[in-house]
Amino acid sequence: MTEGDHVAVLGVRVRLGAGATVDDVRALKTWLKREEPLEELLSGRHLRIEERTGTDGTPGRLGPDLELVLEILGDVVTLAALTEYTARAVKTWTNNRRRLQGGDPDPQIRPLDPDGE
Repeated sequence: MTEGDHVAVLGVRVRLGAGATVDDVRALKTWLKREEPLEELLSGRHLRIEERTGTDGTPGRLGPDLELVLEILGDVVTLAALTEYTARAVKTWTNNRRRLQGGDPDPQIRPLDPDGE
C-alpha cells in the first residue's frame, strides 16, 4: 500500500428508532460491550464501539440523533460474523428493554460504508 491509499473500514452501525432516548443508546452500548463474543473482540482490541452523531439527517426525528458504530480492527472477525453477533445482542437487549420498560426502540443494523460513514 502506498501513501494516500484508502483503506476500507469494516463494521456495522446500530441506530434506534425515534422512540428511543439517549439513555437507551448508552444502555445498548453497555450491553454490547458485555455480550460475548463482542466482549472478547473488545478485550483483544479487535473491535471498537463508538457513539456517533447520526449521519442520515433524518428530518423531523424525535429521538436522539445518536448511533452506535462497531468497527472491526484487524482481520480476526468477518463483517458477516460481526453483523450476526451484533444482531443477536441487539435483539436480546430489545426484548429485555421491552419487557422492563415497554415500547419498541425499533433498532436498525446496517453495514458501514467503505469510508466508515
